[in-house]
Amino acid sequence: MIANMVRHMDQQTIIAAMEARARKLGLSMSELCRRANVHPTTFSRWKLTKKNPEPIGASIKTLSALENVLKAAEAPKARRERAA
Repeated sequence: MIANMVRHMDQQTIIAAMEARARKLGLSMSELCRRANVHPTTFSRWKLTKKNPEPIGASIKTLSALENVLKAAEAPKARRERAA
């Protein structure tokens, strides 16, 4: 999924979406990065850079780690909503 996102979207769109999801979950970007074992400066550097980072493979790996943490954090809420 992330590989497709990176190919078809710019990094600023991906970053904004991740920030919005984290905010909705009450997670700071520092906490999200910590849980994903991503250095927070990596994320902030991406945010400050207008073009997609290189190498793209490393970016996909990092974005996948962040995405996995977001999905894991969203799962309990989704289960609660389905049960209600």
